[in-house]
Amino acid sequence: MSNYSVELQTTVYNALIGNNPLTTKLGGNNIYDFVPENTSFPYVKVGDQTMVDDGTKDKKGSDFTLIVHTFSRYRGSKEIKEIMSLIYDVLHESSLSVSGASNNMRFEFSDIIKESDGLTTHGMQRFRVFVLTN
Repeated sequence: MSNYSVELQTTVYNALIGNNPLTTKLGGNNIYDFVPENTSFPYVKVGDQTMVDDGTKDKKGSDFTLIVHTFSRYRGSKEIKEIMSLIYDVLHESSLSVSGASNNMRFEFSDIIKESDGLTTHGMQRFRVFVLTN
């Protein structure tokens, strides 16, 4: 049995990288699981997630939370809010295909903070995803 963790991350990554308005706003395919050193801003990091069993008597299922991080050095918050809005548009209420399982993804909350370097703005969006085997 798969818990769909890797498949979910791959599906979300592919949906984001395949969204032309998002990659245009990022200035390229700046969407990562592991962010290389000296990566130019802005960029998006996908990968943080939690998972709990949410199956039924006859179907296996998982309840995930997935956090998408956005980083920007733009002076002010306009750029990061625009990027986060594009991510929201791609993922919220989406039913992206996850390896033969049905799913539903919903936005839960977001937060925007200034990093301790005083230059980098960090946006976080959490999405909840229910994956149930067909």
